[in-house]
Amino acid sequence: MKKLFLVVLCLSAVGCADMSKEGIKFREYFMQPRNFINDPHFADYKAKRDAIESMYLSKEIDYVEYTRRMEDLENKYTAEVQARDYKIHN
Repeated sequence: MKKLFLVVLCLSAVGCADMSKEGIKFREYFMQPRNFINDPHFADYKAKRDAIESMYLSKEIDYVEYTRRMEDLENKYTAEVQARDYKIHN
């Protein structure tokens, strides 16, 4: 009976909590499960990649600058992922 009370108390506390991060509330995690499983490192990489693509498409930078920036970003991301994997596995 005490365990059931504890579970109900925890569930109600979680249900009432406002876990707002960038406008995403806790109840929306269940509506959009992709928001629940999120890699902030990849999300940052994707935002930077999209910004570079947007600059290229709006003709703020030329193709040579676009490819250089994308290559630099890709190399940096790959190195960070390898460093993270090394820390995890060793």
